[in-house]
Amino acid sequence: MIENKNILVTGGAGSIGRVLIRRLLQHNPNVIRALDQSEPGLAKLKAELDDTQCRFLAGNVRDKERLARAVDDIDIVIHTAAMKHIDISEYNPFEAVKTNIMGLQNLIDVSIDAGVDRFVFTSSDKAAHPANTMGTTKLLGEKLVTAANKYSGDHEIILSSVRFGN
Repeated sequence: MIENKNILVTGGAGSIGRVLIRRLLQHNPNVIRALDQSEPGLAKLKAELDDTQCRFLAGNVRDKERLARAVDDIDIVIHTAAMKHIDISEYNPFEAVKTNIMGLQNLIDVSIDAGVDRFVFTSSDKAAHPANTMGTTKLLGEKLVTAANKYSGDHEIILSSVRFGN
């Protein structure tokens, strides 16, 4: 499923993204594009991996035009970019909505338009019974991903969500 595929990992310089990229590289993808808003994070990841199969893209999921370029010729999207800290999301709920919901919707839309085959959204155990802003945005994200399978029209994309616990 991974071999010879072109993969985009959003939040590639984050804790989940870094681990996923290392594991994906073990399955011989054609290319992995790591998209992240953190330039220092991308630089550190690039230095750690030093792999010709990797591309390091600076960008934010809130920027739909940037995402459209990032998904060009991509087979699989793994979306790990998010505001994940409960206390920061509680203090900045509008920012959490912009990143975790609107950013996700941007990525869903451009992935459908670009003909991506598979889309995986990484959610959180906090989405099960949300008691805070972060968990609520993750639950809504899961619902957006599920609904996108219906409104993707004739596009042959499979969209799914997975939950991580801590």
